[in-house]
Amino acid sequence: MDKKTMGNWIMYYEIQRLLREGLSKAAISKTLGLNPRTVSRYALLSEAAYEAFLIGKETRSRLLGPYEDFVKIKLQAHPSVSAAQMHDWLKEHYPDFPHTPPKTVYNFVMFLRQKYNIPLEATTREYFVVAELPYGQQAQADFGHYTLRSAENKRKTVHFFVMMLSRSRMKFLRFSDIPFTIRTAIAAHEEAMGELLLTHAFREYVVQQGFELHFCRKADPESKGKVENVVKYVKNNFLQSRLYYDLETLQGQAIGWLQRTGNGMPHSTTKKIPAQEWLTEQPHLQPWAPLSLMPAYILRTVRKDNTFSFQGNFYSVPQGTFKSKETMVMLWVKEEELHVHDQVGEFICKHILAQTNGHTIINTDHKRNKSLQVKQLLEQTANQFTNPALALQYFEMIRKERARYLRDQVQAIQKAIEGKNRQLVADVLEKCVNEQYIGAVVFRELLALREAENNYPVASVGKVILLDPNSSRKADITPDRSDLNEYEKAFGNS
Repeated sequence: MDKKTMGNWIMYYEIQRLLREGLSKAAISKTLGLNPRTVSRYALLSEAAYEAFLIGKETRSRLLGPYEDFVKIKLQAHPSVSAAQMHDWLKEHYPDFPHTPPKTVYNFVMFLRQKYNIPLEATTREYFVVAELPYGQQAQADFGHYTLRSAENKRKTVHFFVMMLSRSRMKFLRFSDIPFTIRTAIAAHEEAMGELLLTHAFREYVVQQGFELHFCRKADPESKGKVENVVKYVKNNFLQSRLYYDLETLQGQAIGWLQRTGNGMPHSTTKKIPAQEWLTEQPHLQPWAPLSLMPAYILRTVRKDNTFSFQGNFYSVPQGTFKSKETMVMLWVKEEELHVHDQVGEFICKHILAQTNGHTIINTDHKRNKSLQVKQLLEQTANQFTNPALALQYFEMIRKERARYLRDQVQAIQKAIEGKNRQLVADVLEKCVNEQYIGAVVFRELLALREAENNYPVASVGKVILLDPNSSRKADITPDRSDLNEYEKAFGNS
């Protein structure tokens, strides 16, 4: 028996002795300087099982022994790297790396961690059960970013777009060295459709081709758990500890990673290889035709008088749209109409296209400064609270979340607090700000709950909020069915 094997047996017997003396596994781990998981594993092994384990380690060492120095150096440089990523690195750096089960690589990596005392920081991963969808029914897409180190040890942030077929888990990955814009996001979708989905091109991506879209909230794993896990997978398995040289090199490395690992290794949930499952999914996909990426919109500068020029005419935008000489609008020509959007794509207004030149087309509604009216509404409503500054802070939170419906949201809050106890209203406002409960619906429901708890008369909550007694226009708010137990818990933690 060599010294190494003898040392392993001495460690095994020492663990067994301390267990018989009544020491806890945590105490043994601390006393012997071992990983707690090692102590737990050895505590369950009989002598025969431990002997078989040692024989297995020797076999693994013979199979992966030539790569020990590479793995050791990588572990010392990047202690948090996973065994799965190490497996990919081995295949990337050694084209002749033998076919090796992931469990064998995992055991070898853990063996070297123990041998060279390189502990792994434990991480928690959350799983969400989602029913499997039929082939060809759904794809999920998301964006991510990650900061790499360049060869010159400088920081470089890269941005990426991922799309994944929900059933086969076949993945597409595209990198950019600048944040994605509307145009580059469309280009990434189109490239994914051509290389991955082989499905119907969608001009303007929604209306004309009839795609059924579902927009998920940020970091909402219940609704986009699959693709959110892909973003994490790209970061943790491909990008972590990778040097950045240039975008072309990174994209080439990403394609290799997809072939080797991202689409080439069994998925942790389905236990199937995405590239093979994709062959099954392809017949369920619709034919794809490329979409021309000529700009669908036209950019125009907004003038100081809140008009812009288009084909020899001037068209108005709402007063207050002009902010500086850099203010621009995006124009779409749709049949006989000109649709106007701001620089982030939010709809502003539309005009009937003039048939001749030399006209100034003004929407009479644009003469009113709506931005000033909103400002006055915010100040007027904030003054109804005992802490107007905090109310304005809350309205700004609503603006960031629902800018298009700010007026409706504030008017709904204004209506909800009419005739209410001022201290009660102040308590609810503080709770909403501190706990990030944003919106008129949740504010109103929390107000009703607190009112009931304090035996105040509870005002009836209707399904529709009228914005103006003389207008039939209704607030663009649909109250959700909420579980009041959640709000009771929220106030219980106050």
